[in-house]
Amino acid sequence: MVPWLRRLLALALVLALAAGVMAATRTLRPRPTFLEGALQEVMAPLGGVTSRIARGAGEMARTLAVLGRLEAENQRLQAELQRLHGVEAQMRQLERENRQLEELLGLKQARPDAALAARVIGRTPDRWYQEVTLDQGAADGVQPGMVAVVPGGVVGRVTAVTPHTARVLLITDPESGVGALVGRSGEAGVVYGRGGDAPELLMTLFAPDADVRVGDDVVTSGLGPVFPPGLPIGTVTSVGRDPTGLGVQATVRPSAPLNRLAAVLLLHPLRPEEAVPEGGTASGPGPTGRGALARTGRLPEVARGGAAP
Repeated sequence: MVPWLRRLLALALVLALAAGVMAATRTLRPRPTFLEGALQEVMAPLGGVTSRIARGAGEMARTLAVLGRLEAENQRLQAELQRLHGVEAQMRQLERENRQLEELLGLKQARPDAALAARVIGRTPDRWYQEVTLDQGAADGVQPGMVAVVPGGVVGRVTAVTPHTARVLLITDPESGVGALVGRSGEAGVVYGRGGDAPELLMTLFAPDADVRVGDDVVTSGLGPVFPPGLPIGTVTSVGRDPTGLGVQATVRPSAPLNRLAAVLLLHPLRPEEAVPEGGTASGPGPTGRGALARTGRLPEVARGGAAP
């Protein structure tokens, strides 16, 4: 320690001791001495400084306490905000599901072949566009071969059931083949899932010079034992040659919202007499064609048919 500071501290100590002694013996004297007066003049500013420091320390302590309460309140509000965001997301999801269920109810009332509605309760990321699991099973009347649809169009078909669940193979699965027609021209073909992460379909047309254009609607043909005629499949997005170069192949975008399925409507499987016979058409003059038209009420105008694959 530097000498001047040591001397200053010693002087302050002496003054403090003197002030203490004089304060203790003040009652023994009729009036303050000259030295007491001088010490009071010297110590008064120090007392003011000490008082201000004490008040400042008290204010700082109160400020820190208020800041601590504000921080805790801020954390509580942040947690509440996160919770409300989660509740809002759940409400939006429930609203979407309710809208889909209302639409399914309207579709069920419009289709005599409707069996029951089922919620989608499972799908895996690696098979997102291949299959879904439903919350209805054999105990509820679900059978393999039932067709799953939504108001937008066809979704797929039931391939397996347990007592309380069912598995639906989506039309975008490469193993799923659906007899199809081009709504505008009636050109027939088969639609398969393209596979991969995109919900795309490939339609292979039977005629090597098939009349198909970008923007054409594609519907089920009914040329098979599973899918009834007239269900919307999707819209043509591109047209080219098939890998052999001998036929026509079209890319089709599904009309059903396969990425955000919440519920589906299951249709009763076609009875053998309802299937369009080989060589017939979905809107042909025979009794089967008329029955399909009366049942769906949505068949496109078809000029030509084709044999079932």
